[in-house]
Amino acid sequence: MTDGHSSIAKRDQSATQPVLVLRPSTRALISVICVMALLFVYTSLVAVGWIEMSRPTSGVGHGLVAILLFFGIIIVSLKARGLDYTKPIMVIGPDGITGQKLPKLIPWSMIERVETPQAGRAGLIYLTVRKDADPEILKHLYKWQPFRNRTFGIPHRVPGYSSSEVKGIVNRYFESSQRG
Repeated sequence: MTDGHSSIAKRDQSATQPVLVLRPSTRALISVICVMALLFVYTSLVAVGWIEMSRPTSGVGHGLVAILLFFGIIIVSLKARGLDYTKPIMVIGPDGITGQKLPKLIPWSMIERVETPQAGRAGLIYLTVRKDADPEILKHLYKWQPFRNRTFGIPHRVPGYSSSEVKGIVNRYFESSQRG
């Protein structure tokens, strides 16, 4: 088999591999904003004295919580405006990981380590980018998460796949990049 045929075979083999696509959920966004708004209204009413508590309170603590919730609603809304709801948030495929917030594709060869936490610990799979990776990606990851500058998380809950299938797919892509 010539080199041309082997690359075609590799391409055909990778075409059958699953690609995980994470799309933004407007339902989840609206749910989060509504819950925050309800808590804001409740704490505001307690703070001004329209709702009485079982114990008398000054309302200062509730007022501060209401202010924090108000700013939280504003921040969530502004972050949501930055997303393009017609495009996927993240695409995980055999070539690497790309997304709306990433400057370019992160190939699997640029990933140093994959950490899969136990079932009850977290909802993310943690990937650590190599130190010699593209400076643009490292700069973006540092801006995104200043304390864990080379590690980022991807969710293991993807519609249409079980959690164990997503973990298996990510580990398979990572291991195949390490081998070849």
